[in-house]
Amino acid sequence: MKKLLLLFAAVLFVVGATMAQTENKSSVTISSGSDDNGVYVKQTLDGDEVNDSDVDIYDGSDANDVYVTQDGENQESDVTIGNDGDGNYVRVTQNDEDQESDVEIYDSYDNIVYVKQDGDDNESDVYISTISDDNYVNVKQDGDDNESDVEIYDYSSGNDVYVDQDGDNLDSRVEIGDGSNENYVEVNQEYKNHESDVFIYGGSSDNWVEVSQKGNYSTSDVEISFGSNGNTVDISQK
Repeated sequence: MKKLLLLFAAVLFVVGATMAQTENKSSVTISSGSDDNGVYVKQTLDGDEVNDSDVDIYDGSDANDVYVTQDGENQESDVTIGNDGDGNYVRVTQNDEDQESDVEIYDSYDNIVYVKQDGDDNESDVYISTISDDNYVNVKQDGDDNESDVEIYDYSSGNDVYVDQDGDNLDSRVEIGDGSNENYVEVNQEYKNHESDVFIYGGSSDNWVEVSQKGNYSTSDVEISFGSNGNTVDISQK
């Protein structure tokens, strides 16, 4: 019965179509203790045009499901979860070129985020901060010249981050800082001309980082500094 009520009363459905427009913008806000909502954003454009999707979940809004799907070039998706927005599920799917996905989680726990980008010249940025613990982030990029940036900082601990990149000329950057402990990060890159950078700093301890690079002309740089102890970094290059 609860699922039936949610289907009729708490599902937000947002569709961006492209008959006469060259730019679409969708904005969804869930706040002030609003729980168990479903948000579905689908934007489709042909050619070199622009779609923009913004989803904000904050102020004690829990257990919401967000699905963002964008097809076309030059798409942008921004998802922000903050101020005790716990147990939310976010899935962002972008197809084609020059896409950008930004996900920010602050002061929130137990959220699950999936980002999937198919195409070239795409960028994914994930920020976990301000005592945000036990979040799960999975980034999958297929194509050339893609970039992934993950930052965990400001006493955010126990987070799991997985980055999987397939293609040429890929760049992955992971930062763990400012007293963020016991995080797990796994980066996998396949094909050639890849770069992986991992920075652990500011008294961030007991983190585990695994980097796997398969292909030629790949580079992996790791820096651990400023009182960061007991970290484990495992690098495999083939």
